[in-house]
Amino acid sequence: MYNYERQVKYYETDKMGVVHHSNYIRWFEEARVEFMRDNDISYRHMEEEGIQIPVVSVSCKYKSPAKFDDDVIVKTWIKKFNGIIIELAYEVVDKNDGQIRVTGESSHCFVDDKTFKPINLKREREDLYNRFEKAAEE
Repeated sequence: MYNYERQVKYYETDKMGVVHHSNYIRWFEEARVEFMRDNDISYRHMEEEGIQIPVVSVSCKYKSPAKFDDDVIVKTWIKKFNGIIIELAYEVVDKNDGQIRVTGESSHCFVDDKTFKPINLKREREDLYNRFEKAAEE
């Protein structure tokens, strides 16, 4: 599990003073990129190598509101990985009291950036496959 810490920005809140629902999806992406970076997997390097990881689906369940200036932790982990698809889970918690703000999941597939056809990392990029496998075990 990877912990990504951030502070709620004023512009992320709505008229009710709480984080607008769409921002949690952005936080998932921020955490996913940092999770990969922490596991020596670079989005930039993958894209330079012709591999993209589009979002296939994303979901978010709202439990309690986060507000301006709150410190939160986006807990991120790999739920499923087979070399073709990867599913991640997220839990946003208040850093101070541990209260869950939202939970969510995202599903992605690995594709060739020219054809947009799925690729199997285990067959085509064993080095990346091994890094994702290692990250999934932690």
